[in-house]
Amino acid sequence: MKYKKSRMTFLNHSFRECVEQVESLAELRAEYADKPADERRMAADWEYHSSVAGRLFDDALAQAGQPGFGEPHWPEGVLALAIDPTFAPALLTVGSIEYQLGRKEEGMKLFMQLTELPPDEPDLPEIIDKAGDFLLGEGDYERACALYAAAEAAFPDEAVYPIGLGYGLGELGRYEEAVAKARRADEIEPHSHLHLNDLGWALYEAGHLEEAEETLQRAVDLSPDDYELARNNLDIVRESLQGGAQED
Repeated sequence: MKYKKSRMTFLNHSFRECVEQVESLAELRAEYADKPADERRMAADWEYHSSVAGRLFDDALAQAGQPGFGEPHWPEGVLALAIDPTFAPALLTVGSIEYQLGRKEEGMKLFMQLTELPPDEPDLPEIIDKAGDFLLGEGDYERACALYAAAEAAFPDEAVYPIGLGYGLGELGRYEEAVAKARRADEIEPHSHLHLNDLGWALYEAGHLEEAEETLQRAVDLSPDDYELARNNLDIVRESLQGGAQED
């Protein structure tokens, strides 16, 4: 294969295309492919965090009216992911950039690769949840649900995945399925005021007002004093119950 020597950029080409066709990235991938996994990971981690630090430093210089050291050719995470294609923070970062550049399927492929990593990958639940939360924030509930469902299937003992999946299902109007996922999170981590609040709200959206009231009262009883969400949701449910009673 002939590598592209032109200024092929990430703005117009996906990470997959760049790492296959740009000489510097292809050579970087090949250089580390046969190295021990821990050495590859260390190099990727250093590259990832040094690129973030470099951007912040250049931003600070720009705000002060000083010239920086020049804009990097590749966005954050690209070089790290070229070094180690299983480096979770770079999968999250590059996937998010792909999505924001309009290459949603490319971004989703990188997000889904997170669900194929081993369960002992550092901070994996938090990173996958950040990817899911990113999709939820974009209003892309279908893709968010697909990601959380894949993560739940791969790591069934993590409560964060049914929580995220339940939220996405609720936004899609699939309320009974959202209730089931909220129940699952409560099974994994029982007596959590956060999970009980989610379950109570899901029950409310599904029209199960009496059980929603009971569940949210349990959430309130377990909540710290500064947690207002369960109390506010309980007030909403009780107003709905009173309104229904008045209509009867």
